[in-house]
Amino acid sequence: MELPEILSDQNVKAAAKLLRRYYRDTDKKGLLSTGSYFDEWAGRGDTANRDVITDSDAVAVSMLSVTVPAKAMVRLAEPHTAARITGLLKQIPTGIALSSLSRQNAASLLTDLGPAALLWDELRSTKDNRWGIGATTASKIMARKRPHLIPIWDEVIGQVIGKRSSRDQWMNWHRLLTDGTGLPERLAEIHRLSEVELPLSELRIMDVVLWRYGKDQGLGVRRGSGRK
Repeated sequence: MELPEILSDQNVKAAAKLLRRYYRDTDKKGLLSTGSYFDEWAGRGDTANRDVITDSDAVAVSMLSVTVPAKAMVRLAEPHTAARITGLLKQIPTGIALSSLSRQNAASLLTDLGPAALLWDELRSTKDNRWGIGATTASKIMARKRPHLIPIWDEVIGQVIGKRSSRDQWMNWHRLLTDGTGLPERLAEIHRLSEVELPLSELRIMDVVLWRYGKDQGLGVRRGSGRK
């Protein structure tokens, strides 16, 4: 996976404009996009409810134009399932950026039997039943709970980065964030130039820029690729 051009050195100002549009532009009724509320709605993923998936998380995810199926929320709230999810979330740090991790530490969290990989599997299915949580919805739930470590995946972003599935996305982004070419610093500069005052994670800045850029290019046609 190669770095998208919109996140390159020469496009910092253009990326900042995309970020500002997402968070500060209003529609004809004077309303901000619902997606701009995702980050802070009813407490972020790194606050008091950081190790529990709540109804407020489902509402926040709906602001990014996907729905957590009712049957999934019922199953996720079952005591044994909820306990497994809490146990996994407790193993995934909240205040550490993906860009600050060594490759070994990132892999231990995000691949194979790492807690993030296991949580991904837990959200998407059980041994005997699919819950209707696909890759897009799972990524948005996890990004809500761990915004500094888990990037959002959807069809638009996939088309921008040239990937047809979310497979290996986490470690691909870790590579690009730690390859010495200054992506974390550019993301901070994009945030500064945008004048968006929310305390956004590097990954959320990246997500919004890529999604807004992709939508401007007419990418994304299936359900879940749009954000109100």
